[in-house]
Parts: sequence; C-alpha cells; structure tokens
Amino acid sequence: MHIEYLYYFRDFSKSLSISKTAAEYYMTPQGLSRALHQLEKDFGITLMAYNNNAVTLTPAGKELAERVEGIIAQYDDARGALTKYKLSEIAPSQGIVRVTVTSCVSRYLLTLLGLQQPGLFPFAVKVNEANIYRLVPHLLSRENEDCLGIVSFPATNRHRQIVEAAIEEEDLVYRPLAVSPLVAVVSEFSPLSSKKVITPKDLDSCQIARYRDTVLGDALDDYVREDNIKTITNASSVVYDQVIEHQAVSFAPKLAEGMRTLPQHVVLKPTEGLFSTEFGTLVAKRNISSANVDRVLDYIEQKLE
Repeated sequence: MHIEYLYYFRDFSKSLSISKTAAEYYMTPQGLSRALHQLEKDFGITLMAYNNNAVTLTPAGKELAERVEGIIAQYDDARGALTKYKLSEIAPSQGIVRVTVTSCVSRYLLTLLGLQQPGLFPFAVKVNEANIYRLVPHLLSRENEDCLGIVSFPATNRHRQIVEAAIEEEDLVYRPLAVSPLVAVVSEFSPLSSKKVITPKDLDSCQIARYRDTVLGDALDDYVREDNIKTITNASSVVYDQVIEHQAVSFAPKLAEGMRTLPQHVVLKPTEGLFSTEFGTLVAKRNISSANVDRVLDYIEQKLE
C-alpha cells in the first residue's frame, strides 16, 4: 500500500469530489480514481459507491474515513521520530567504539542499555556478538579501534575461571556490572506455573529447553540430569514452542522480566538454589585510557544502577 493513497482518501472523504481532490494534488481525476480503487484492492473491500454520477462512501468507507486521520497522524509521528536516526547516520562522528557482547548480553541486556540510540554519544557505537571464547581474541585484534566487551557468564567457579584466565593471560581489565538470578520460563499450563519458586529438585521430572553454544546452557548441564535436556537450539521461537507445547522449562537471567513482550502462555517464575548470571565488562588495558570507552562504561554503570 502506498501511504499517499490514505492522504488522497482522507481529503476525498471530506469533499466526496474526485475532481476537487485531484486538483489539490495536481493530479488528473482519472489518476486519483485509480489510486482510490487501488486502496480498495489493498484493503480488500469496497469503500465507495457510485449512483447517477454521485460518489458516496460505503459503511466500510465511512469507518476508514473516521480512522484515517489517526493512521496518518501516527505515520507522521513515526516518520518524525525516525528522522533523528537518519540525521545521526549522516552526521560526522567523533570516532567509533566497538562493543563486542556475548549472546546472553545481546538477548537481555542490550535492550535495557540502548547503546546505539542516536545522539546518545558524540561518537558511533557499533555492536558485535561473539561467544565468550572468541570475545577475547576479538578485543585484542582491534588494535586501531576503541573497543570493549560485555560478557555474561554463570556465577560458578568453573565459568569464572574463563574470565580470570583472560584477565591474567591477555592483559585485560574486568569490571563487574550486575548479578542477575535466573528465572524459569514455563508454560502457564505446566504444574510448575503454580509454584512460588522453582528449585533444582523440581526439574527432576521436567524436560529442559536450552540454548546451544552458550555458557548459560552449559551451566544448566551441571544442574540437571543429562537425559532431561530436550532442545539444543539457538532459536528463541523453538525454545518457546518447546516450553508451551511440551511444557518444558527454559531459563533466563532475571533481566528477562524487562522484556517488552513474552509469547502468549509463557510465564516467568523465580528460582532458588540455581546459579546466577554475572554481567561485566572486559577492556584491553590500552583502551582504558580512551575517553570514549570511559564514557560508554560510565553510561552502562549509571544505567544499571
């Protein structure tokens, strides 16, 4: 659908004159008629009726006439709001800070932080995703760029060793940001949905849906029986399908409660006795003195407070 057809219909519905409306848009009456008929095709319903060379609106046309002003207003508002993104793309940038994040950060934390909002910084922020094992080489390989990493890992000794080894061996600085307990992602049809909290013991008879190639998924393997692992996938939609259809259980950091929408029939339940997820930043020592990196780090810490 061409948005301008709604403008045509709005003005035509007020005058019910093809010729007058066409003149306002410097169109021929035939051109305007074609546009209005195309609008009918787009909606799949008749909007106008013809009787003795007079044009009237059908009941559907009258309803669209009542709604069209609001539709156009929302479009204009959205177009105006999006202009700032266009301006930020063409505005000269005072450098780039490249932020590499783990998948868990990308899924839950970036929405909260909004690092790529236009106008937030006088420089561009570019975000890349990598697993925790590849993140360190990625940070160290970008010698000519300001960069930092945001990592997430289960707050367990085994997974903390990965970060500690990177700090010691690769000359990196780690700054903890927040610790988020897990929430269980369950179907509202599941018996678990009535529990106040979910413990590891509650999982004995449950199938577990978890993400592949993530430290969060790996850590779950330490807490549940191997034969409970139901789905090993990176597709959120598949995990949610398993939760809803098979009443499996998945897990996420408590930050998931800040997500705008969850699939229908999916609920989040607090957990007890399971590990938490720790979020923190990794920065090569050469970038610690970067004013741009420091500004991003300060913004992240203030946002999480």
